[in-house]
Amino acid sequence: MKSNPIPARLRIIALTACCFWLASPLLLRGAEPEKSTPPAPTKDRVGFPKHYQEKFQVLRTVNKEKEQKVVTVYGNGLVAAITNSSQLPYPNGSVIVMETASTLSDAQGKPLLDERGNLRKDKVLGLHVMRREKNFGEAYGENRTGEWEYVEYRADGSHLTPPQESASCAECHVKAGAKRDFVYRGRFPANADK
Repeated sequence: MKSNPIPARLRIIALTACCFWLASPLLLRGAEPEKSTPPAPTKDRVGFPKHYQEKFQVLRTVNKEKEQKVVTVYGNGLVAAITNSSQLPYPNGSVIVMETASTLSDAQGKPLLDERGNLRKDKVLGLHVMRREKNFGEAYGENRTGEWEYVEYRADGSHLTPPQESASCAECHVKAGAKRDFVYRGRFPANADK
């Protein structure tokens, strides 16, 4: 017995339906609104803090034993002069550097400690830098943190997080609040208001 061939008209309809079915995810993706990047500055006005280890004061050091990292927070003289929250906001020209470094280990991979029992720093992995200047921060829009701008650098001065991608830094510092001038600790304790 011969089977009846599918009429040409039905073949065209079936082919069109098949093509639409295959293409529909692509069409739908194109119809979705693109996720916009949160607003941020387009130029690096923060600046790589050359010689920060010699020129800035250490505000605090945190040993992260599980991660085998040492975080050291430095502040220039303007930042270091702020010792309680009644002196806020920080003056223009303030620069805070949060340095993250790997730790030195022995042959068995056990972290080496200094004479005070703290982890010993090895290589600088990143510098998270914030600078406060007049009219800074406006580019962050609703995530503006006063007059602070942010950039993250590698030890060689190249960008880890360029200014165009620094919205996440501002989003994080918004949580520190205006009462603290959007700085989590500075020189004073975490829970101190005075």
